[in-house]
Amino acid sequence: MVRDRRLFLAATLIDALGSGLWVPFALVFLVHGQGLGLVDAGTSLSTGALLALVTGPATGAAMDRFGARALLVAGNLVRVGAFCAYPFAHSSWQVVVVSAVAGFGDRLFWTCNAPMAARLAGGRDTDRVLATQTAGRFAGAGVGAAAMAVLPAFTSPWAFHLLAYANAASFAVAAVLIRLLPRAEARADRPAGSWRAVLGDRPFAGFCVTHLAFTLASASKFAVLPIVVRDLLHGPQWIAGTAIALGTVVVVTTQRPIVAVLARRSRTAGLIGAAVLFSGCFALLTPLEAVPLGVAAGLILVTSVGFSVAEAMFGPTATAAAAEAAPPGAEGRASSIFQLSWGLPVALAPGLLSLLLTAGNALTWSVLALTCAAAVPALLALRKRLPGALREPSPPVPA
Repeated sequence: MVRDRRLFLAATLIDALGSGLWVPFALVFLVHGQGLGLVDAGTSLSTGALLALVTGPATGAAMDRFGARALLVAGNLVRVGAFCAYPFAHSSWQVVVVSAVAGFGDRLFWTCNAPMAARLAGGRDTDRVLATQTAGRFAGAGVGAAAMAVLPAFTSPWAFHLLAYANAASFAVAAVLIRLLPRAEARADRPAGSWRAVLGDRPFAGFCVTHLAFTLASASKFAVLPIVVRDLLHGPQWIAGTAIALGTVVVVTTQRPIVAVLARRSRTAGLIGAAVLFSGCFALLTPLEAVPLGVAAGLILVTSVGFSVAEAMFGPTATAAAAEAAPPGAEGRASSIFQLSWGLPVALAPGLLSLLLTAGNALTWSVLALTCAAAVPALLALRKRLPGALREPSPPVPA
């Protein structure tokens, strides 16, 4: 079991680093490497991501039918093909197709990731495995941010194509490592999975709806800071850049220690702590326009630390809780529904935040603060309905 867990963790760390690196690099690749306009590149990526999002339920049903290992291998192989195709995408429709295929591979991975981690680890060890993955994803995003500053200086498209091919190779390695994991043994007493079991499970559905508040906070925390700093505060862009870089460092360095501390408490306590911290940080940003620029910069930097600590508290904890709360036999379907609570806020956040920001800085952060605060009473109610997943600390599973 220890060997299997290490293989899985190595594969998913490679996956997380590659996925995290591509997120900040994608626009630079398409604009400087493929010659697309900024608006066309952004619109094409968003369209592809939304198209891929609708495949989530199908991937969940497939996981219940074929198993998590097979779908994880398939997801990595799909992304090998997509990233090999990116250097040949020179028009908007081609980027939409390739990004939709890559997004489908992402959906396969994220749907199967937590159930596989729960099978190989179990209890609060699941939280620890997911915490390591989160740190890897943020580390990849940091590398991608550094690449954005360096690669535009190169004029040859091969400088950009090389990264796409390297990313494809990393997914191929991850697929090989996951293929070495054993198949899950079928159990005769295991109930057959069904959508009725998932959609009729009100506590699980309530948890997914509550989780939307966290993922909206996660998607929003740095999304509009560059615009706020430039257009509302008329300040230098180093403020937003430093805040984002600081937040990345905080997640990478504190993710595992935070999860280790939370392991001695219930998952409810960790999630409520994250909700309160998110809410408090958003509230601190409401007076940005009313204070001097130096004070506003200080508030932004302080809250960037708070946001990142909250991110480290809720991400692995919520994902592990959802995996444990899934109806038996329908883990794939349940995971696909839970992943929608990640994907929808990420897809909708840019439009929602833009709309709120046109009405004012204070309203934007106030709405986000109240949304996070609303998660607290919801979690207190859910802990009585999902005791195994939320209420009691789960003992670590012996190796």
